[in-house]
Amino acid sequence: MKCIEKVKITRFILTDTWLRIVLQGFADASEAAYGAVVYLQCFYLNNSAKVTIVASKLRVAPIRVISIPLLELCACVLLAQLVKKIRNSLRLEISNIVLHTDSTIALAWLNTPANHLKTFIANRVSKVQRLTENCYWTHVQSPLNPADLVSRGASPRDLPELKFWWSGPSFLEEVNFQVDQDHP
Repeated sequence: MKCIEKVKITRFILTDTWLRIVLQGFADASEAAYGAVVYLQCFYLNNSAKVTIVASKLRVAPIRVISIPLLELCACVLLAQLVKKIRNSLRLEISNIVLHTDSTIALAWLNTPANHLKTFIANRVSKVQRLTENCYWTHVQSPLNPADLVSRGASPRDLPELKFWWSGPSFLEEVNFQVDQDHP
């Protein structure tokens, strides 16, 4: 575990030149685990953006076999809970909260009234809808989903060098990033 000692987490210090702050969250699941990761995206007056990891959370998949779409929905619940906790603890004005999943099925469930769904799904969907009422859910392609590292695992040896983990996908650093774009 000596490789963990090499991990250096930069403390993100806001300057007084920031324009707006966006929370960007990602959820993913595999047969082994499901998880979420949240980034703070800060846009500055000098037309630049800085992205840094805020928090992540992982749950081991239940022993009882559950389908991947249901695990993806559980990851969305975990992300919604994590974002709520972060939003309540940050003393910053958050302009927008964008939540990403690579599961089109989970995304479709989240856009469906809970009373049209089976009980297990409906309970989770209503919880996510309640927790993320003022958030924007969108699809992200799997290779651009940093939560994939949570659900599938990454070697601790590789962790210090994983810019994708610490800063999220490169499209978050684009100053003209639009939440309604589906990134390749």
